[in-house]
Amino acid sequence: MSLLAAVALVALLIWLLRGKRPRAAPEPEDDVETPVDRSELAEAESELAEDEGARPLHDGIDDEDDDWGPGRP
Repeated sequence: MSLLAAVALVALLIWLLRGKRPRAAPEPEDDVETPVDRSELAEAESELAEDEGARPLHDGIDDEDDDWGPGRP
């Protein structure tokens, strides 16, 4: 039994004395903000302006027809 306790004590000491691992460095692209593609944004806005079925976001927030979540019969 004392052999098992000695092995456990040695394992505990190794675990405590090995030190902490350094944190992983973030990926380089995480630090860089993605630039806005103005031409793509303008194209999307013009497509929405031409879409006859498009409506403002606030018009659809309280719309009962779009409620399909849990608890809906």
